[in-house]
Amino acid sequence: MRELEMEVVTSDGEVQQILRKGVTFYEDSCFPLKLLIPHSQNLVGKVDALFLPRLISLDGRNILCPKFRGAPDVLRLALKDTLEIWDGVIDLRQGRKGLEAFLLDMAKRSGIDLKKVGRAYQLGEEYYQTFNRELTDRINTLGADKLFELDSPLRSTAERDYRFTLAFIGRPYNLFDPFINKDLLALAQGWGAKIVTSHIIPFHEREERVSSLSKEIYWETAREIVGSILSFVEHGNVDGIVFVTSFKCGIDALMQEFLKRTVGRSTKGAIPFMTLTFDEHTAVEGVKTRLEAFLDLIAQRTGDGG
Repeated sequence: MRELEMEVVTSDGEVQQILRKGVTFYEDSCFPLKLLIPHSQNLVGKVDALFLPRLISLDGRNILCPKFRGAPDVLRLALKDTLEIWDGVIDLRQGRKGLEAFLLDMAKRSGIDLKKVGRAYQLGEEYYQTFNRELTDRINTLGADKLFELDSPLRSTAERDYRFTLAFIGRPYNLFDPFINKDLLALAQGWGAKIVTSHIIPFHEREERVSSLSKEIYWETAREIVGSILSFVEHGNVDGIVFVTSFKCGIDALMQEFLKRTVGRSTKGAIPFMTLTFDEHTAVEGVKTRLEAFLDLIAQRTGDGG
C-alpha cells in the first residue's frame, strides 16, 4: 500500500471495549471472525476504505475457509455501509488469470495505474518471501509488536541456547495475534523454548504427508497444519507440539482427534502434543498453567530439570 502512496491504518486498543459489549454478527463463528467486526468498527471515520480480499485459494489447488469468503458481506451488514470495502477475489486456481483479475479490480477501485499496482504486488511478494525466510529468527528474537516490521534488527537463533524446541502449529491469525492467544509465544520463550512453525517444513513435504492419508483434506490451511505436524512427528526433531486453534473452528475440530491419535502412534516415540483453544473468555492464567504443565512433562522426558 505504501508503494501506491496510501497510508496504512490499523485498529487500536479500543477493540477490547467494543468486544466487551458483545458481537451480534458471527455469533456462531470462530473467535477471529468475531474480532473482524470490532476491528472494522474501530476504523470507521479513520480510513477511506477497508482492504478485505475474498481469499478463495492461495496455493492454486485447494480452498480456504468458506466463512472468510463471505466475511465482506457480513461486514457490510454490520457496518451499515459506513465504510467502503475493497473485497477483490483472490483465487489462484485460475492461475495467472486469477491474479490479474484481482490486480485489475484493485486498479479500478483505487484509480491507480494497473502497472503500478502490479509493481506494488511484486514488492509485496518479495517482502513475504523475505519474511518467511526470517520467520524463525523473528519469532524468537522480536516481540509480537515488531514481528511484521521488516527493518527490525534480528539475531540468529543459533546464537542462543534453548531448553526445548517446540512446534507451534495453527492458522497465522491464531499464532501471531497476541490478543487472540494471550501472547502465547512470549510465554513459551520466557520458559526457555525455541519456537518453530510449519514454515520450516517445505511445501512439497507437507503435501506428501497429506496425500498419503486415506481421505482428502480440501482446506488449504488444514493441509498445512496436518502435513506439518505429521512431518515433525516423523522426523522427531522437536520436543513437543502445540496445536493452536480457536473455539468453534469446525475444520480444526475435525482434525484435532485425528492428530492426537496420529502423534500418539508415532514409530519414533510419542511426542508430547497439546491443543490450546482460544476464545473471548480465555484467561492468561489458564494458558500459563497449561503451558507450564506441558513444559514440565517435556522436562521429565528430556531429563532437563532446569
